[in-house]
Amino acid sequence: MSVDLDEHRAYVADTVRLRCFKAAIDKVVRPGDRVADLGCGSGILGLLCLQAGAGSVHFIDDSAMIDIARQTIALSGLSDRATFIHGRSQQVVLPEPVDVVVCDHVGFIGFDYGIAELLLDASRRFLKPGGILIPTSIDLGIAAIESESCRKLADGWCTQDIPPEFHWLREYSVNAKHAVEFKPEELLTKPAPLGRIDLCAGRPEFFSWTTGLRIERDGMVHGLGAWFDCELAPGVWMSNSPLAEAPIRRLQVFLPVGEAVGVRSGEQVKATLMARPGDNLIAWTVEFPGTGRRYSYSTWSGMPLSREGLLRSDPSRVPQVNRVGRARALVLAFCDGRRTQGEIEQAVLREHPNLFPSKGEILRFVAQVLHQDTH
Repeated sequence: MSVDLDEHRAYVADTVRLRCFKAAIDKVVRPGDRVADLGCGSGILGLLCLQAGAGSVHFIDDSAMIDIARQTIALSGLSDRATFIHGRSQQVVLPEPVDVVVCDHVGFIGFDYGIAELLLDASRRFLKPGGILIPTSIDLGIAAIESESCRKLADGWCTQDIPPEFHWLREYSVNAKHAVEFKPEELLTKPAPLGRIDLCAGRPEFFSWTTGLRIERDGMVHGLGAWFDCELAPGVWMSNSPLAEAPIRRLQVFLPVGEAVGVRSGEQVKATLMARPGDNLIAWTVEFPGTGRRYSYSTWSGMPLSREGLLRSDPSRVPQVNRVGRARALVLAFCDGRRTQGEIEQAVLREHPNLFPSKGEILRFVAQVLHQDTH
């Protein structure tokens, strides 16, 4: 899996985020504790745990960032207390239970990067009885938004420079979540608490929250803005709210309304947000009781899906191995524990010269399979 080093540099350079996590780790991690750092990326959170006195840290990541973490910890002189596991957390088996699990897959609105599923699995399989999760809970915040720049995101397929034959694609951008940075003056309402996710408790497969929003000034509602306040440890919080005194450097989310709706100060707006964290689906509804207007959207409707893609999602279909699957099986059949990668490449070229249209594509495919499916 490729990585964006600039993205990880931004995480490490976020001094507010690091200060919050350091405060939580210093409060929670005791000398000698075993720790699991899920989706560790550069390894910064596990490094903070080692510096706080952790006896050992399991760094877990399914991208090439695991090697960045490995080298970083080695340069820090702490490798003797660290293990590095390249893989998805949900597929990893640890040699012993841990005292603390730490993870920063909080995303833009708290649950949209899979943290609820990650920590639920980790708490069941990794954590000792009485062990501690960092973070512990996520509060969701929401407000009605008036923002021309956000409206343009929703209308991106309908601008004058886009040929009219493509304007129908606006339906996808209206049903998509957009990562943005709100200005405080773009909020038409005071932020309202939408709901809380207790990461230490069992969680439903489906979330649904509803709240009322009171319009603070005359304007046009272009959509909803959403963000989080995350409790890392008792009394230690981090937030990406546009109104936070010390926010971390993380964008918020804009959820569009298909048309601008005029509102006056004092009016009420009803907002509902539904989510299925397991597959990153979000749906939102915005109601204007004064006029009876109601707008509903979902990221499912914002996903361009082919006919074949829809058929593959049907649980009643009978799957059959396709050409690429058969090719993958042919390559893996040569992995007998004795052949080198070069020998496997030559064997595939020799015995299956028509696997793909060119020698170069065959070699590229073999290298990809051996990288993904072998160790």
